[in-house]
Amino acid sequence: MTVILTYYRTIRLSDTDAAGVVYFASLLSICHEAYESSLETAEIDLKTFFRDPQMVIPIVHAEITFFQPLWSGDRLKIDLTAVQLNQTEFEISYKILLSSSDDKSIAQAKTRHVCINPTSRQRVPLSESMVKWLS
Repeated sequence: MTVILTYYRTIRLSDTDAAGVVYFASLLSICHEAYESSLETAEIDLKTFFRDPQMVIPIVHAEITFFQPLWSGDRLKIDLTAVQLNQTEFEISYKILLSSSDDKSIAQAKTRHVCINPTSRQRVPLSESMVKWLS
C-alpha cells in the first residue's frame, strides 16, 4: 500500500476530554478530515461527492488504537493509505505520528467504507473517480 496523503493537524483544546487528552472520537474525526483532504487532492469535488443521489459511501467499521496520550498543542502527521477490497468496499488505514518524530506511531486507525445506493440501501459499485483514487 502506498501512502495516498500525508495530513498535518494540530490538536486543539476542543479535541480533548476533561482529563486534557484527545478523546478517541475526536481522533477518528481528525482521520476523517485526512480522508476528505485526500479526496480534494484527487480533485473530487466534496460538495458533489457527499450529495450524490446515486451513491453514498458510509463507514461500516471503525477502530482506533492509542500507543500514548495526545495533548492539546501536539502537532500530528497522519499517513493515509487505502485499499479496494472488492467492487463496493474499501478500507483506509491511518498511521498517526507526532510530526516531530516520523518513526514512532502514537496511534493507528482504520475505517471500512461500503458504497450503496442511498434510496435502496443496496450495494453498488464504486464510482470511477473512487476507483481511480484507490489506485
